[in-house]
Amino acid sequence: MKKLVLGVLLASAASAPACATDGGATVTATWDFTHLATNAPRSCPDGFGTVRVIAQPTDPTSHLGAGVTFVDKFNCSDGVGRIKLADDIYLVWVEISNDSETSKYATSQAFYYDTLEGNRTLSFEILDDGGYFSLTWDLVDGATNAPRSCADVGLASAGSVRVLTKLVSSSAVITDNFDCIDHYGTTDGLLAGDYDVTVEAFNNGILGLADPIAKVINAPNGVSYLGNVLIPID
Repeated sequence: MKKLVLGVLLASAASAPACATDGGATVTATWDFTHLATNAPRSCPDGFGTVRVIAQPTDPTSHLGAGVTFVDKFNCSDGVGRIKLADDIYLVWVEISNDSETSKYATSQAFYYDTLEGNRTLSFEILDDGGYFSLTWDLVDGATNAPRSCADVGLASAGSVRVLTKLVSSSAVITDNFDCIDHYGTTDGLLAGDYDVTVEAFNNGILGLADPIAKVINAPNGVSYLGNVLIPID
């Protein structure tokens, strides 16, 4: 799975052209625009013809991007761009802006990507009426608050961290599943609005439940960061 208010969190990071690396893998980024309520396709927004494909190594403590960003620019109408990266673990996202890059339409969700997976295609969906939640997480002992590892508590399997989102005005609950060891994830697209969010560790039952979170998703394509969520394991 897939993305953070990265434009804010990473604004101070240095940047370098993608071609400056002796890359170990190639990311092919594709992007499209959608009206989520009807699942109707949209064109590139008027006046925003540039897409920047951006990758940044992750910090092992914060699980967020840190250090030099690698960037390449493409025409929005192309719908695809490729960036070559040296071996590392990255967050990869795209930004849509005007050609002079003085005005930004949207920042996409970010994908967690390890070059050991080999070359990958990452698909970014830009929503004109919705957005995404992103989060990082750590496990802690429910009694002492000491750090716990995913493997030590039996959460090394796929889909072992679940994020449940509920629009305040609706009874429907949407569940996204993530691998505990990634410590980073982005939900699927959600309509703009006020949400109640629950994060839990799960393996044939709930092993830990984080404090409930109330958060808003804004449009177009707002990526709302839930913070570093601590999941207590009893």
